[in-house]
Amino acid sequence: MKLLTIGVLLLALSGFAVPQRREMEDVPGQMVRARQALLTAKKEMASAGTEWGGHRVEAMKHVDQALEEIQKAEQWARAHKEIR
Repeated sequence: MKLLTIGVLLLALSGFAVPQRREMEDVPGQMVRARQALLTAKKEMASAGTEWGGHRVEAMKHVDQALEEIQKAEQWARAHKEIR
């Protein structure tokens, strides 16, 4: 039994039991939550009234730009086999 344990340990340490290449992942949860937070922020700003001197509208445009960048980031990651 001791010999088997030592053999398994040596195999694991040699790298055969450890994946050599990172497997593709789905979109990380952080990016999913970031997109959701931006969508929520946009919705909140849309219902915040119009008395913001044009800054609310500009902020909403920035949120749209951020959402576009997240989409581009995901496209890049898929093209480079970083995510599925």
